[in-house]
Amino acid sequence: MFMSRVRIFAALIAAASAAPALAQSGAGAAEPPAETQAPDETGRIDDAVAFAKAMTADATKALTDETVDGADRLRNFRAVLADGMALDVIGRFMIGETRKSMSEAQLARYETIFPPYITRQYAEQFEEIVGKPLEVVDAREIGARDVIVRTQFERVDAAPIMVDWRVRKLRSGEHKAIDIIVSGVSIMLVKREEFSSFIASNGVDALLDRLEDEASV
Repeated sequence: MFMSRVRIFAALIAAASAAPALAQSGAGAAEPPAETQAPDETGRIDDAVAFAKAMTADATKALTDETVDGADRLRNFRAVLADGMALDVIGRFMIGETRKSMSEAQLARYETIFPPYITRQYAEQFEEIVGKPLEVVDAREIGARDVIVRTQFERVDAAPIMVDWRVRKLRSGEHKAIDIIVSGVSIMLVKREEFSSFIASNGVDALLDRLEDEASV
């Protein structure tokens, strides 16, 4: 089983609660109803929905592959996330203004360790939705390039798990996820606050040591 440490994020939601997270991600922003959108806007939404569905399917396949062991399943899942997420965008956001004061060596170290670290964090959240039926309940544009796709994953004996995908169309034409919000928890927002607080108390090098340790657990 992957780590379950994501449960401790609940204590941080007072600072980055579900409502602000959704507002910042754009899921709560006022948008025109779907029937008023122009054809090209509808196409953008359809593309984002298709991307979210495909990424869910690929992640599920990687995490449920019984032909390989747990380590290989995690490795394959990380490859799915690395391909489907804009990790460079997410990494810059999470480190925030600290990036401006980091040395070249620190930046190189951060950019090396961040992908395996953050994909492991997302693996913990995906444990809750793997193998469950997905339903798209809403999709709306945020700005010129992003679409929020709101989905729910049905459970037999509990309420559905809500997952919001913020999908961005890059200049290359590719679609990438820049945030995945599970049950109101945005790792991107929570980790940005966590990184900032940790650096203020311990420094950048200590944070890098921590990321390296947690990425390899």
